[in-house]
Amino acid sequence: MEKISSKDKLKKNLRAAFRKKLPADQYTTTVGSYCEWDRDVDLGPPDFVEEAPENDKYIYNYYDALQYSLYETNFPETVDRTEDPRDSPPTSGISIVVMSSPVECMAILLEGGRQCPGDMLLVMSKSWITVVPSDFDPTMNSLYVHKAISFDTGGRTFIDVFDPPRRVTYFMNFFTRAITEGQTGDGEDLEVNLDCPMSSSLKLVKRTDDKLFTRILMAEAGVAYPETLAFGYKIPYPYNVPNDANIRILKISTKDGVDNVIQEEVLSFLNRLDDGVDRIVVKPSGIKWHGSMGVSFHNRMDSKGICDAAILLLQALDPGDGLLVEVFCGPCEEDNAMKDYSFRLRANVCRGPGDVPCTTTLICGVGKKNEPINGDNTVPQSLQTTMIQWGLADETERIVETIKIGSEKLLQRVINHENTLTLAERGCIGGQTDVIGIDYFLSKRGENYIPYGIEVNSHDCTINCQLYEFINPSQTGKSVAPLVETMIERSQKFMVQGKVVLVLNLGVSSKKFILDAAIRDNIRVILVDTFPEEMAPKVSKYIRYDFLDHTRDEDHAQNIIEILQKREIVIDGCVTFWEDCGPLAAIINDKMGLMGAGVDGAKNAKKKSKTHQTLYSRTGDIPHFPRTHLYTEKCIHVEKSEDLPSAVADIGLPCVLKLEYGSSAVGVKLCHDLEECTKYFNTLQDQLTCESDFPGIGLGHGNSMMVMKCLKGTEHDVDLVIYKRKLIAAFVSDNGPTRPGSFTETAACMPSCLRPDKIGQIITAAYQCCTEVGLINGVFNVEMKMSPTGPKLIEINARMGGFYNRHWILKCYGVDMVRCAFLIACGIKPVPPKEKPACHIMGVMCVPSLHAEVFKSQIWKETFQNAPDIIYTPIEEDLSHATSETEEPMCNIAVCTASRALSKEKLLKICDAFKVTTEEYDVPHYVSEFN
Repeated sequence: MEKISSKDKLKKNLRAAFRKKLPADQYTTTVGSYCEWDRDVDLGPPDFVEEAPENDKYIYNYYDALQYSLYETNFPETVDRTEDPRDSPPTSGISIVVMSSPVECMAILLEGGRQCPGDMLLVMSKSWITVVPSDFDPTMNSLYVHKAISFDTGGRTFIDVFDPPRRVTYFMNFFTRAITEGQTGDGEDLEVNLDCPMSSSLKLVKRTDDKLFTRILMAEAGVAYPETLAFGYKIPYPYNVPNDANIRILKISTKDGVDNVIQEEVLSFLNRLDDGVDRIVVKPSGIKWHGSMGVSFHNRMDSKGICDAAILLLQALDPGDGLLVEVFCGPCEEDNAMKDYSFRLRANVCRGPGDVPCTTTLICGVGKKNEPINGDNTVPQSLQTTMIQWGLADETERIVETIKIGSEKLLQRVINHENTLTLAERGCIGGQTDVIGIDYFLSKRGENYIPYGIEVNSHDCTINCQLYEFINPSQTGKSVAPLVETMIERSQKFMVQGKVVLVLNLGVSSKKFILDAAIRDNIRVILVDTFPEEMAPKVSKYIRYDFLDHTRDEDHAQNIIEILQKREIVIDGCVTFWEDCGPLAAIINDKMGLMGAGVDGAKNAKKKSKTHQTLYSRTGDIPHFPRTHLYTEKCIHVEKSEDLPSAVADIGLPCVLKLEYGSSAVGVKLCHDLEECTKYFNTLQDQLTCESDFPGIGLGHGNSMMVMKCLKGTEHDVDLVIYKRKLIAAFVSDNGPTRPGSFTETAACMPSCLRPDKIGQIITAAYQCCTEVGLINGVFNVEMKMSPTGPKLIEINARMGGFYNRHWILKCYGVDMVRCAFLIACGIKPVPPKEKPACHIMGVMCVPSLHAEVFKSQIWKETFQNAPDIIYTPIEEDLSHATSETEEPMCNIAVCTASRALSKEKLLKICDAFKVTTEEYDVPHYVSEFN
């Protein structure tokens, strides 16, 4: 007979104990007369834990609640994979841990499975997590998860064990005594000195769930609220009530001998109220007071009953709690079918990526007018439906806009307040409020209905939203999508902090935003560039090295690696944002075993004829995409003028003559006959011989040229994020017609005006072109034409899109391409949000010969600074270089609004006002196709 080890025996006994049917309390109630799922699963502690925590006696209640929800909403049953430990970390490195029963957080968990499959982890026992000293700071703690229920796409879930354990990159804790009705506080100790991001630490919850404090924030944010008299019992911090607020707060340090004070204040408060007020509400404030506990309603004339209720409630308060005496808010008692009813409105507001507040859901619950109304005693329905019930359909748009603006301002006030707090006051270094729920009641004042804010709830506010989404599956994930995006964004910032990245050639001064982004994400940059030490920007280390002759990139790569070794600099990645250094960066990454674009891909992309020739040969069938050769046209490399006759004859006229390694459309010429082509070729060969003749356009790789077919159609940029050959994200922008006689860009807009299927075509084409030439990891910019027969490649830039692209994408889609580039360089898969564009941007290039004096003027600087919808992007911060001798763009001015039409209208007005539009520079023509 096989001998059973003592550890296995303990584990078996624990599982048997957990399988017993245990009564559940309010927090974990599982109703239903059946159990259609397998309960013989391993929910015990990891093997190294000798004894299960006391509160694990509830763990099967939690598991049953999860399975009950999955079963009745047609999601698959959880699969137990504990016999097959997950031994490889996720490619993204993200581990978002929600410590909770699923009761409070199903919407978050399911949306997490959609946005970051396998990285959203439900932890139902303290024993599934270990705490170790942080490698960032030994005085702080890191969390590692050994076991969890992981959420995947399609609502699939798995009980997983992790060996090695996964480092927690974001922590959300529902295992507090306040949230669980006192059942468990197992998560509270885990928050102490935590190094990773988290939402709503215990210390912050005490503020966001404090009705006295948040009512002051409502006053500051311009949110309507009921007239309020409040008493704070042993409150820990001051309340700075605005002078014009209808809020009076008295501090009380004892419960004895204050009855007369309460009576006098209540009577004074009642006497100050308008004659139209007929009812009063008495309610408690504090983290344990939720679900309408302790709330009572009173006739305004019953001053004794109001005072008695307040005095009685005071005796139940804990230090830090408060009580409010406030005016009742509810629909007026008009003679209609709903006169005996009222409704509570819950606005769910998330802190989206970039710390932007976003109102996601407005839901209502209808109940009896003279009884407390909350999420526990109502069925959720939409605000639109509720307004129809009350005969207020015509008021819906105005009220929605009022609530949305006010709610987002209120969360912004919370954010601003938290930014002033110390580490001790926040509770941990990564503590902040990422989601709140705001309760409103609608009340008529004069001729209008006004939403009155009643209270704010912290991170346990999403349960009513998830109920609404389960009832209305088409709304699934809407309430918490920005929250999950923020969890991911904060996780990725956490993972990349402290990384050491070698950056090759910063480029023009306007690209200093790259260093700013690195500083914000706590990335240590080792910069290799050519300028003198005294001109070096502030970076962790600067290495001066002349790599301008890129025909020797193999030697340069070895030399730079030896410099790093001599200085004992260990790097986590290498990246460049300057196109000429693409092959050099790829070679360094290859030699050091780091993640990069790929040497063959970088070289193929840098040489334009090689790019097209490689793609032109890709004629094989692809089961899921069109054949790659369809995206390119024949092109021919030329070294000397004698090569031109055969090349032109093969390509046909008109043709395009361009530098093999050029950038910024320098040296690109449309030629109509062989004579013109030959003359231009000889001119360029004489004028552009080496890098010093025109710095930055690629002459360090040589000055050979190529001839290619002239492509018809509209021009577009496609900015791509590719990780291990997989497409992670893509963004399409449109370019206006180029200036007559040149190929210089004039105007652009984002998002694209193309039809959705055309956007799909051009993204797929750009992705295929990158991967088929060998680009496997990185952020790339692909210039394409949308011809009558489909997408056609102009060229691939094997680096992040330059100039304004990064700023526009960040503004429009919330994706930081700089961070994506750094993440990939460090071997971390970016997980960008997949939401629709938040705005429309339209801009126009400006050239020195026509516009230099405009943008050097003080009046432009003042206009730009005072216009938040204007995006001004100079190529160089110092415009002294901008003279009439060059026609390269000097800057881009753009307008960002809610619609394409409005952006165009405002842009044209600005261009007229500042004389950007001239007879020679026809801005209306350049933006004419952006419709």
